Amino acid sequence: MRAAIRTGLLGWTISFGEQPKPEKVADTELLIKVENAAINPVDFKIPRAIGGKVVGIDVSGTVERVGSSVTDFQVGDEVFGRAIGSSGMRGSLAEYTVVSQDEVAKKPGDLPFNEAAALGVAYLTGLQSMKVGNVGEGSAVLVIGASGGCGVAGVQLAKALGAERIVGICSGKNFDFVREQVGYDALELVDYNDSELMKEFRDENKAKFDCIYDTSTGSTADENYSTSVMSMLKEEGQYVQINGGMADWVKHAAGRKTPRKTMVLTASKGRKSLEEIASLLQKAEVKPHLNIKKFDEAGVKEGFEMLKGRRTRGKIVFNIN
Repeated sequence: MRAAIRTGLLGWTISFGEQPKPEKVADTELLIKVENAAINPVDFKIPRAIGGKVVGIDVSGTVERVGSSVTDFQVGDEVFGRAIGSSGMRGSLAEYTVVSQDEVAKKPGDLPFNEAAALGVAYLTGLQSMKVGNVGEGSAVLVIGASGGCGVAGVQLAKALGAERIVGICSGKNFDFVREQVGYDALELVDYNDSELMKEFRDENKAKFDCIYDTSTGSTADENYSTSVMSMLKEEGQYVQINGGMADWVKHAAGRKTPRKTMVLTASKGRKSLEEIASLLQKAEVKPHLNIKKFDEAGVKEGFEMLKGRRTRGKIVFNIN
């Protein structure tokens, strides 16, 4: 089968090639014929030893085989979620993949495969972060990096959960794009390129936000908001960060949590959360923004170059079959 694979000594290079089609499934797994797959920054940040040979996590497709203990899915079901098997990542950028039954949900009939493929990592992370931040009716939410895949997901989910005030930080050239994705007239946007405006914004919004969702700090660029925005949290507010260096994650794993700061690593077994996400987006009348790419050597190369450039709007999705 065609697949995007990790090559080189440690598997840091992403290439287009072929892999044997998976034939075996464990008792609690499904064999999926992949329709669409999306990519995230984590896909090029982890080596083969962690991520496996085939690249990708986000997936949508049709069930071709079920394990002996599977009761909630059957052959022919259309599903979406994450290409994680019972023993670890299996990779979604391939014509077929094997997934744990706990990592996918049945796809609503009116949700296209390509949109469903974009809802894995970014929207699961966003929903978990909104819940860590106790976002609900009447909340005030600040989303940093609002035009990226995780940022758009965060703004959309904040709206769907009933937030009363939503503010996004992104480049001014992306303002119209973000407003279009959210469909929320009261959305406030701040241009991070304007240092004076950013200072005024921080000064004017001290103790104003229930949740600050930071998708930028700790990513591949030099942005770091982890200290400068803390004054904008309410007394019981939460700053939620989803990217970080090794030191950040070691501190997190050791339980050395800074008060009102949380690092979120998307939880496993996300079926119920995936179902909730699909329902929330339908309720809010929003959908992911897609950059559709062909699944060939040129398409894979272009997709990852866009992702590494950190100027992509929304989600990069490949048409696999």
